Amino acid sequence: MSNSIKMKPFHPLSCSMYHLSQIQTQVMEWIKTRQPTLLDSNSLWNKISTPDLIRSTPALVEWCKTHDLKIREVALTIVNNTEDRALHIDELPITAKVNIPIHNTRNSFNRWYDIPERMLRETKPIINEFGKKYYSFQNVDYGKLNMIGEIELVSPVVFNSQIAHNIVIGELCVLPRIVLACTFFNEPIHYLQQ
Repeated sequence: MSNSIKMKPFHPLSCSMYHLSQIQTQVMEWIKTRQPTLLDSNSLWNKISTPDLIRSTPALVEWCKTHDLKIREVALTIVNNTEDRALHIDELPITAKVNIPIHNTRNSFNRWYDIPERMLRETKPIINEFGKKYYSFQNVDYGKLNMIGEIELVSPVVFNSQIAHNIVIGELCVLPRIVLACTFFNEPIHYLQQ
């Protein structure tokens, strides 16, 4: 975890509005026809069938090829209420994911914070529903932490999941907020290096 703090929290990736619109339309169509119950999900992290989604989203595959990326796994993060999501560090071994805005991401923000070493040492990992360890920082006074990055996710970014981060839902955010998170066989870690 400490090495990831020397890296950037995120890095924007080029994607034309036309191409992004195609990806968004194809992913939403896949959700509506293959997994419509996801639209009402109260679970932030939703693992889905990667091969099935990839077969239905040629625009995603084509865009990934332009960045020399080969998709390993995809998941959807879905927010269905106005509560901010808790500060956390995702499960290993992945650091560099690509997050793509799919639906209603305007007026919501990802923020990254520098967690003091003492707080890291005192925080015990939690085992998630997939049997993996992650870190959650409950009841944190954000005023005492150093925010090191913030982005309104309106275009794809390489996302550093090993720096503590959260999601803040703004007053004007329309729900559900849906983001496609992709991991790759060739992890794009070089984008996050300072």
